[in-house]
Amino acid sequence: KIYATDPVYGVSAMDFMTPIDVDNPKLRRFERAGGKMIIYHGQSDPVFSVNDTIDWYEALTANHRGDAAHFVRLFVIPNMNHCVGGCATDQFDALTALVEWVEDGEAPDLLIASLDPENPEIPGDWSDSRTRPLCVWPEIAVFDGGDPEAYDSFHCEVPSNDEPWPPYCPHH
Repeated sequence: KIYATDPVYGVSAMDFMTPIDVDNPKLRRFERAGGKMIIYHGQSDPVFSVNDTIDWYEALTANHRGDAAHFVRLFVIPNMNHCVGGCATDQFDALTALVEWVEDGEAPDLLIASLDPENPEIPGDWSDSRTRPLCVWPEIAVFDGGDPEAYDSFHCEVPSNDEPWPPYCPHH
């Protein structure tokens, strides 16, 4: 029923929620006007597939001759559910990053995320102070050594084809 409409709701949820076509003139006007966009999507979103968002972003990039990152940045959050939750560091400040990008020209390459200690899906052996870098797509966080609970013990890099995404959380 995600495509359903009726007299009250003339646009389906799917038509309303899907992103604008990558070649839509409105998106070109947004770009030309200096607009900036930060998109994030939970890797474990049970409602909308992160793969659809990645496909959209990659089509946007291709439509912009390989360069959409000058006005759109995508962040895929490992293990996060729909917008929040899951076994994830899902607390981050994308608004400040967006303001700094618009006002100071500093495009975000990573966001620093923490966990919600009240989230019941967090394993008991995770520190309440755990932080992680959220890397700009297609990069992932790779552990460098040091404190495994601290974001600065990681760096962002594009994974090789045989390198898996961060593992899903264990059942607990």
